[in-house]
Amino acid sequence: MADTTTVKVHTSTRDLLLALGASRRESADQVIRAALAAMQRDERCRVAAAEARAIKDDPEDRAEIAAIQQDLAALRAGS
Repeated sequence: MADTTTVKVHTSTRDLLLALGASRRESADQVIRAALAAMQRDERCRVAAAEARAIKDDPEDRAEIAAIQQDLAALRAGS
C-alpha cells in the first residue's frame, strides 16, 4: 500500500471534499490531486499571460515575433 498521511482541515472542508468525491465517484485523494493539477494549470496560465503582456510591450520582442511569423509564412508558401 502507498504511503499516506493525515492533513488537518476543518470538518466543513472535509465534508465538501467527501461530497465532491461522492458526486464524481472519486476518492478524496483523487479529488485533491485533480484540484492541485487545476491550480498548477491556472498558475501556468497566469505566468504565460504575464509573459505575453511583457512581450507585447517590448518592441524588440515584437520585431522578433514578426520575423518568425514571416519565416513561417514563407515556409508555408514554399510547401
